Amino acid sequence: MDSLPTRTTPSQLVARAVTAAWVLLGAAGCGGGGSSAPGPPPPDFTLSASPSSVTASVGGTTAAVVISVTPSHGFNGTVSVAITGLPAGAVVKPAAALSVNSGSSQSVTVVTSDVTPTGSATLTLTATSGSLRHQAAVTLTTTPAVSTSQSGSVLYLQANANGHSARIGVDTRWGGAVTDVTYDGASLVNAHDTGREVQPAFYDGADQYPWPNINTTYGWDPVLAGDFDDNGTPIQAQQVTAQSLYTRSVPLQWYAESFGGSATMPVPSDLTVEQTITLAPGTDIAFQIHYRLTHNGIDTHYNTSQEVPAVYVNAPYTTLLYYTGASPWTGAPMTQTPVPAAGQPGPGLSVYTPEQWAALVDGSGMGLAVYVPGQYPRTGAAAFLDGSGPGPTANATVYMNGMTFLTFSPGSVIEGDIYLVPGQAASARSAIYSLHQSLPTSDAFTPMGSLDVPAPGATISGTSASIEGWAFDNVGMNSVEVYVDGILRGTATLGVSRPDVATAYPHMAPDDSGWSYTLDTTALANGSHTIVAHMVDSHGNEGLQAPVAFTVNN
Repeated sequence: MDSLPTRTTPSQLVARAVTAAWVLLGAAGCGGGGSSAPGPPPPDFTLSASPSSVTASVGGTTAAVVISVTPSHGFNGTVSVAITGLPAGAVVKPAAALSVNSGSSQSVTVVTSDVTPTGSATLTLTATSGSLRHQAAVTLTTTPAVSTSQSGSVLYLQANANGHSARIGVDTRWGGAVTDVTYDGASLVNAHDTGREVQPAFYDGADQYPWPNINTTYGWDPVLAGDFDDNGTPIQAQQVTAQSLYTRSVPLQWYAESFGGSATMPVPSDLTVEQTITLAPGTDIAFQIHYRLTHNGIDTHYNTSQEVPAVYVNAPYTTLLYYTGASPWTGAPMTQTPVPAAGQPGPGLSVYTPEQWAALVDGSGMGLAVYVPGQYPRTGAAAFLDGSGPGPTANATVYMNGMTFLTFSPGSVIEGDIYLVPGQAASARSAIYSLHQSLPTSDAFTPMGSLDVPAPGATISGTSASIEGWAFDNVGMNSVEVYVDGILRGTATLGVSRPDVATAYPHMAPDDSGWSYTLDTTALANGSHTIVAHMVDSHGNEGLQAPVAFTVNN
């Protein structure tokens, strides 16, 4: 017979629990595999540097960097701090070895020199005390040294970087036109008269420009520096800051006699030009010129090619350097072409420039590059060499102009930037690539095109008279609107085949740049009328073709 289980009393349960507790205590305290309690952590410190990034221009000094030693766990020693990673020509002040006491801080600055390269460098701060060692980092950014000044009537902005110096100057007697660009002492810009320099000049597609037999039929042509008779454009306002030059002026009409003036009576135009010059962002030695153009008139100056800007350099810079291949912005090899002599005003050379820049250089590849974002991919150049000498006031010069189109409607305001990059062409191209990659896409220029049908003076009739033309843009077309006598009649159909235009403008015009519209002439009174095509690109820039007069006879 199985025995019954024995019941454990409460007093027995307590006794067993006490016995188990003693067993555990004995195991912990009698060397049965246990360890002693950990001691306090050893003395130590932390290292910090504030701010963690500083900037200095070439030859300048940074803001103070505060190096701090914070003790922990009773540390009270002295810490030695070494700074490594300084770029060439840069030193730390104070120059003595740094010694920072526990719980204290030390301020230092970094002083750069003329040979300190631009860009960023990581400075490593290493702190030691006995066997203890900690590090912190500070980023040093060195920027070009920029200064401004005025000498007589000329305002200057100068930049120094990487052992090179560049200067740009604008003459307040000549509307603020760029009369000087100098690189390492070499003068690049020709300033023989008010028609030279680096400056904008503007035209009207409805006017005519007889040259060289200039006469009173010569059209609207505001030129920033002044007029045909060497009268300078007066400055309305100027401002020089530590980093910029600003001018505002109303350019003179190039040929005063066409507007009731004379050689001694210059005629202001209806355009205000504001110009701000700074060092181009993110570059070492490149100049940004921001234009703000305000049309003060109530008329329209119709679409045509402009000079934004016209570039005149000195006689030694007779080679045009540019990229002309099928892979722009890839660093592919550039092309050099001697600039041929040509009669004014037309260029003797016209080349495909898909990177929107070109440079006039000497035999060593040094000269002046001009980058115009948004320009059409074509640049013209011509040499006017009469043996008068190589200097900035000599008559001999070489001219360059990228293809740009504008329309000036009543009260219109147009803004855009150009970039002048002096120096070796390879370095200039690198700076232009940097600008191209960092700048937002911009396009201030209008489409180019033509209204072909009806021909000027033609007579048309019926309910379906053909209105035809072509238009294309360096970015893309949005629409062509047809206006008759200033009234919108409708929107043209785009995409009409025009292989002749593509042949005339290779690499620029597509095969289908044509447009067409059917006009019901019965809605118009018999007699004379005008038609204007409004071309609008994908950025909203609107170009107005010069009016075409026609006659309705129903």
